Amino acid sequence: MISFLITIIKLLAIILAVATFHEFGHFLACKLQGVGVDEFSVGFGPKIFQKKYKGTMYSLRWLPLGGYCAIEGEEQTDANKDSKSSYQNRNALQKIIILSMGVIFNFILALVVFICVYLPGYVATTQIDSLRPDSVLIEAGLQAGDKIVSIDGKKVELNSQISNFTLPKGITDCQMEYERDGQIYTTTVKGAQTIEGKIGINFETAIKKEKDESGNEVEVPYTTNIVQLTGAGSSAAKVGVKAGDIILAVDNVSTPDALSIIDNIKDKAEQEITLKVQRNDEIIDFKIVPQSTEVFDLGIQTIKTTKSNIKYAFIETVQNISNVIGSYTKLFTGKVSLSNMSGIVGIGEVVSKSSGIENFFYLMAMISMAVGVANILPFPPLDGGKIVIVLIEAIRRKKVSEKFEIGISYLGLGLLLALTFFVTIKDIIRII
Repeated sequence: MISFLITIIKLLAIILAVATFHEFGHFLACKLQGVGVDEFSVGFGPKIFQKKYKGTMYSLRWLPLGGYCAIEGEEQTDANKDSKSSYQNRNALQKIIILSMGVIFNFILALVVFICVYLPGYVATTQIDSLRPDSVLIEAGLQAGDKIVSIDGKKVELNSQISNFTLPKGITDCQMEYERDGQIYTTTVKGAQTIEGKIGINFETAIKKEKDESGNEVEVPYTTNIVQLTGAGSSAAKVGVKAGDIILAVDNVSTPDALSIIDNIKDKAEQEITLKVQRNDEIIDFKIVPQSTEVFDLGIQTIKTTKSNIKYAFIETVQNISNVIGSYTKLFTGKVSLSNMSGIVGIGEVVSKSSGIENFFYLMAMISMAVGVANILPFPPLDGGKIVIVLIEAIRRKKVSEKFEIGISYLGLGLLLALTFFVTIKDIIRII
């Protein structure tokens, strides 16, 4: 019960921070352009505190589910829409700035948080520490100590850029530049992108003790065989694998850690396999078909790390932003389906499985980016949909009718509510 309450508190804190920062973007854009703000509220519902200052009512309310910025004249039906400080009396560019500033502030929040998260720690570079025996880089001439400089002409400076790299569909080979003893070499890496089986599971991490080259005992992080999360719409979710399950074997081959599970699944795309799973005191066999997935895999076993700095933190941030945008692109291009989406329940599951202040702020940054990208979509009543209406009015040089704007906003809101209901029910079914 306590852990549930902690999860709710963390989730509400993230929602409140992300939404407030988004609305503050709209608020600041209005103030800078002389547009009136009737009320700026943190939270919804009954008020805890209110104070009016320079024409704006500042409110703190009981329900920490977001907030709002009530812009003067934003609704065409406002009585004061003809005043000098009304939103309606601003040109198209000024309106677009006001509407888009919330999204921009979502990205600013993510940028600041990511830099703060990444800056104090260490980052994985592109210098190879060791290679797997089956690594495609061995045939290409690379060895431990080499530093990967670019892939197909794209400069890489961190391992996250390599692990998130993808080749066009159907392409398996790539050109690579690498550095050895201060010299730059070029080679062709064959089979860098392959088809592998994936079941859509994240695993819990733990610490184990090992002896280093000097014989000293050191703590080494590793990924266990305990399921942390199952991806929405994944093969694992479809057959009922849940967080907390322990995968003991794949096709009767013992799997003591995540790496052994992945190794026993990757060559079995679209083939039925058996997962032997321990759930509490019960042993369950799941029949599951790994999804066929194109994977960019160079076979790097370990990579050298270095102290982070502003530059590396910024690169990691850009990579995360790219991943979020890429997930939406895949959705709208049909590469992933709606069944792969998660809603507030799915986000809550991720929050409940996270621990530590660093992971808390990392999730806040990821959610802030996702909210920003979602809000800029050209879909009423989102900010992106409102921007489309502003552009239509600018092209027509005539305002759209109040009836049309209200109607399309209600239609969009209805579709959004239906989508929210769909993904929420799907997440609940997956989790329970």
